[in-house]
Amino acid sequence: MQQIEFGKKLNCPIVLCLGYFGCMHNGHVKLVEVAQERARKTGAKLALFTFSNNHLKFLGKDTGVVYTFEERLHLYESLGVDVVLSAEFDEHFRSQTGEQFVLALKKYALNGVVCGFDYTFGKDRLGGKCLQTLLSDTCPVDIVDAICWDGVKISTTLVRKLLSQDKIEAVNNILSEPFFVEGKVVSGRHIGTEMGFPTANVQVDADKVLPIGVFGAVVSTDGKTYRAIVNIGQKPTFDLDCVNIEAHLIGFEGDLYDKHLKISLLKFLRPICKFDSKEDLAEQLKKDREEVQNDQIRTERKL
Repeated sequence: MQQIEFGKKLNCPIVLCLGYFGCMHNGHVKLVEVAQERARKTGAKLALFTFSNNHLKFLGKDTGVVYTFEERLHLYESLGVDVVLSAEFDEHFRSQTGEQFVLALKKYALNGVVCGFDYTFGKDRLGGKCLQTLLSDTCPVDIVDAICWDGVKISTTLVRKLLSQDKIEAVNNILSEPFFVEGKVVSGRHIGTEMGFPTANVQVDADKVLPIGVFGAVVSTDGKTYRAIVNIGQKPTFDLDCVNIEAHLIGFEGDLYDKHLKISLLKFLRPICKFDSKEDLAEQLKKDREEVQNDQIRTERKL
């Protein structure tokens, strides 16, 4: 997959998906599928536009991201995107009118453009119908209707809401693949090792939205995958208030320090709670491990 800065030259025809694509939920996947079909028919590459930074934070909103830019690049590639056009949302970008944005789009060899029904662009917040008009002399514009789940329009906002409610199974029902975090393993306090449950302490982007609790998960590292128990949150048994991520990889032996892990959360096991002793916590972890080992939980990407 090729990644270029928006505005830089690209020497091939493209069908372009427009949006932010802060995660790849079922609505986003539908846009990609529509664009893929048009790209196939016209001999073009499938391209996707996104912001490389948290544009909501730039606008002064205290809103985290479902996926970091690097995580999103991995998602886009997994869905068959050939080219990512990325722009930083800054004062210059915010000051552009819709017509100015379209003029920038026309520098590319567009065989088609795809957007959602509620897509807006430019400081004047033009919509899909205006996009069709402005590109009428260039290429067709497909506007994709809303995709709903449980009677509610699927959106990145909905995904963030479900994550904040720790509803990981619901989140996974509307994402292209189970919700994941990526990060590097850093040194911890070795409390898990003392209890017979060594854990990897994973450092992730502070801007990332995280569910809180104990989860059944699959962890990928060095081309191998392991079932895992993942604790996201505080450690009240040890009077530690900071939120962090710890993963116990079932069956793993060796050193994980400085390794890059991808942790896919599959099932909410229980809330975080304070135990009377380390021994009580270890007994609960044995039950958690047994549940993760015995559970038939989905790990594959939806097709």
